[in-house]
Amino acid sequence: MSRRGAVQRKVPCLFVTEVKEEPSAKRERQPFKVLATETLNEKALEADVYNAIPTEKVDGTCCYVTTYKGQPYLWARLDRRPNKQAEKRFKRFLYSEEDCKEFLWNVEEDFKPVPDTWIPAKEIEFSNGNPLPDENGHMPGWVPVEKNSKQYCWHSSVVSYEAEMALVLKHHADPGLLEIRPVSLSELLEQTLELIGTNINANPYGKFAWIKIFYSVIF
Repeated sequence: MSRRGAVQRKVPCLFVTEVKEEPSAKRERQPFKVLATETLNEKALEADVYNAIPTEKVDGTCCYVTTYKGQPYLWARLDRRPNKQAEKRFKRFLYSEEDCKEFLWNVEEDFKPVPDTWIPAKEIEFSNGNPLPDENGHMPGWVPVEKNSKQYCWHSSVVSYEAEMALVLKHHADPGLLEIRPVSLSELLEQTLELIGTNINANPYGKFAWIKIFYSVIF
């Protein structure tokens, strides 16, 4: 990446993972756990992990700021996913014991429709002008958050398009303290941020239960 805070795709685990046949503590009715081992992931080594700057993996929902309607705009994460028939074929492929190297997608027919304003995430691969799904069968992407959107009401509650400002959790001048303050959306252009708060991803940050905010580990 040319700049920090511009992540557009899921970051793989730093360590090789393994599956254990015991009930998940996070998901009901899941009879297995996916756990990290002590072995570094090959992708992490290729990315020069030893010289990387570690930051907290904030557990919210990812957002993106880029231009829309001629001004800086907040975009919500929306992955384009396969329809039921394609998903069944893909799962059969994943669990097949046959030596198949690649699953062939029909991009025009295998995926659910998305809004016309949807854009694919950066660095996604293309073929014949069409975005291609990742190894999980998803096409990561974004949709703009409109001012009075019911679907993305928690996203829109932290931005003002009239003032072109957003509420952001940042480091306080006093060490160890954080503060919420307005930041110009233009300062956040082409950055990804994490939205956390009362109704976001079960709100693991209970102390912020009263407000919906962005959190970027680089500020």
